[in-house]
Amino acid sequence: MTLPSLSLRPLAFGLVTLSAGFGASAALACPDWSLTGTPISYSAQDLGRPQAVGVIAGGNVDLAGCPMPGHGYVITQPDFDFSFTDNSARQDLTLRVEAACDTVLLINDATGTWHFSDDEGGNLNPAITLPGAPAGAYDIWIGTFGQSTCQAQLILSVSGGGGAGTAPGYPPAPGNMTTYRGQVGQTLTFTVTGSTSGSVWGSGVYTDDSSVAAAAVHAGVIRPGETAPVEVTVLPGQQSYNGSTQNGVQSSNYGSWSGSYSFPAAAPAAMADPGNLTSYRDRVGQTLTFLLTGSTAGSVWGSGPYTDDSSLATAAVHAGVLQPGQSGPVEVTILPGEQSYSGSAQNGVQSSNYGSWQGSYSFPAAPAVSAPAQPSAGK
Repeated sequence: MTLPSLSLRPLAFGLVTLSAGFGASAALACPDWSLTGTPISYSAQDLGRPQAVGVIAGGNVDLAGCPMPGHGYVITQPDFDFSFTDNSARQDLTLRVEAACDTVLLINDATGTWHFSDDEGGNLNPAITLPGAPAGAYDIWIGTFGQSTCQAQLILSVSGGGGAGTAPGYPPAPGNMTTYRGQVGQTLTFTVTGSTSGSVWGSGVYTDDSSVAAAAVHAGVIRPGETAPVEVTVLPGQQSYNGSTQNGVQSSNYGSWSGSYSFPAAAPAAMADPGNLTSYRDRVGQTLTFLLTGSTAGSVWGSGPYTDDSSLATAAVHAGVLQPGQSGPVEVTILPGEQSYSGSAQNGVQSSNYGSWQGSYSFPAAPAVSAPAQPSAGK
């Protein structure tokens, strides 16, 4: 069956956009929902029969350099300004792309939340379903994974009905958990739509005024734009909260706060930076995760492995797993002592040579490097 096609974006317009400095994406603005795209309008009833709209996929703006989620190449203004009307039944809205090339889909929905999809179901065509989508304005970009462009179709449809964007039996997630302080120790289940926007404080354990949708993405229990049931455990206040960058969400440090929460399904929380690993010599062979902030100030001996009295935060920068000032969880493998350690200059950090030492460690995620130079230095 051939789907009806509406409002084809003129081919000439797309080509002119792409020819104006195609290689200078760094100088171009990121996707801007306030700009005007091709207007399209459908009610939920209209979309009971899928509607297709032609478009040229691609652009000269690299999403990798933009604050919204995703990757690939789009244009600055939306491809479409979609007005979605009369969805009183709260049906689920699905937007998908069909094309011969590898396409991506970016949406700013009626609530101002960003959604991104690349490959869906093992093929190269992206799709996003918004459960119980509210009526309103949706800005839509159809891009490509690489810098080439191609003809594509945006296909809009609805399904279900009577829902409110929640998984069966689970209420929608609150914005934060401050109203649940009286339920310390309880694990509650909410329907969460992952988001990369919203303020978050902490890592693993979050202040209870942190955005639940953004903290869930930060913790890795849900992806941006995905809607699913998520368990949240209510915890007492903590004396401090360590920020980090994970899964496209930047959380912040904070001091004492009177309520917090965590996600039981998340990977174990990273441990605080112990400075060095001399107290971990009895854990040879284990890989542990620490929350570090990269530094260039500490003393380091070796080039991977490092002596276990080397500054962990500085060795992480030397190894290339963190940048100076960058915070995040870092895996470290505890190793036995070595007969010698070779120093080198890497990533702005000078490490030193040393002889026999009783304990060492390495970073599994460190990129491979060539054999280090050996400056003469000692402890």
